Amino acid sequence: MPGHRFHLTLTERCNARCAHCYWDAAGVHADPGLDRVAQILSEFRRFARAHGERGRRILTLSGGEPTLRDDLKAVIRLARRRGFRVRLATNAMALDAARARSLRQAGLRMVQVSVDGAEPATFEQVRGPGSWAPTRAGIEALRDAGLFVILSLVLLPEANLEEAPRLLDLTRTLGVAGAKFARPVHAGEAARYDLAGAADYWDAYRRILAHAREIGYRRPLLLFDPLAHRLVARHPDLTRGLWGLDTALCRCERTELVEVNGATGDVYYCRLRQPLGSLDRDDLVGLWRTHPALEAIRRRSPAAACAACPAWAGCRGGCPAVTHGRTGVVANQDTDCPAVSAQGTPPATLPAGSYPRPARPSLPAAACRASRLLRSVAFYTVLRNRG
Repeated sequence: MPGHRFHLTLTERCNARCAHCYWDAAGVHADPGLDRVAQILSEFRRFARAHGERGRRILTLSGGEPTLRDDLKAVIRLARRRGFRVRLATNAMALDAARARSLRQAGLRMVQVSVDGAEPATFEQVRGPGSWAPTRAGIEALRDAGLFVILSLVLLPEANLEEAPRLLDLTRTLGVAGAKFARPVHAGEAARYDLAGAADYWDAYRRILAHAREIGYRRPLLLFDPLAHRLVARHPDLTRGLWGLDTALCRCERTELVEVNGATGDVYYCRLRQPLGSLDRDDLVGLWRTHPALEAIRRRSPAAACAACPAWAGCRGGCPAVTHGRTGVVANQDTDCPAVSAQGTPPATLPAGSYPRPARPSLPAAACRASRLLRSVAFYTVLRNRG
């Protein structure tokens, strides 16, 4: 069975109106109180124990915009006491130096900041006029507090695809830990404005890697996309020896992301915007083991172009959230893959096979992962000492 990470939506409220947001409505439901948050964290712990998982689990706190909660510091402390390693996903617009320091004192160590443009004009095109200055100030406050900050860019056709590689320059300019890239999900605002359609994301990834090599980029570079596995197989010239590169963040058969909207109790799988059930009606462990959508994702078998692809073991047909957003089917082939686009037949629905049994990583692969981890820890240590 795969391992699990946890994601808790603390509020539906937001101080931005991003054109690509996959939430359908902002602030419709009231924020969950601390008692409700504690109940959800207890469910996450029970879930982890039921799957034989020990140690501190990774918990991402998000929204909406989680920093709009006045009690965010109390939530972080509660999560830390319950045994979670806490990560925050934010737009940073509501953060100043004092707030950033207080969050770090509460136990926060890692922050992902949404930055959907390497240039202020592009950023404000996506996130609204006047949004860049407070975002930059918030990023600098987090950095100065000694937090491990990752800038996260969602690749948007006709908005930021061309300048995406320059996010790497921005991470160095701002002195933060690194950069992360992902494709959009066709849901919510992104579907309404058709900002998550087909595009040459593959070329964007290649240009990002080429630019990283060109500028000697030596910070974490995270590609949150199953298609990134194909880069290693098809473009070793771009990936080999690139310090901090991680193309294996998305491996559905190794790690599943359990998300709960604290305001409603709805349960989600990763970025798939179809609620699987509700904490108020369903047993989370049983729901996760038997839901048809999760069964379809877990049991995908290669077909058509996927059958001959050397990246199948990691990619497994692409991102189920992206394919579901476009087609309503989680087991369809991912049409953003150039091999699928070129296969000469319509995208296939991947047949159900047996559960995958991932082989243990080879010694060289394990050593590479350990090396990346040590580099990230070293960079984080430097940031802490600065704070």
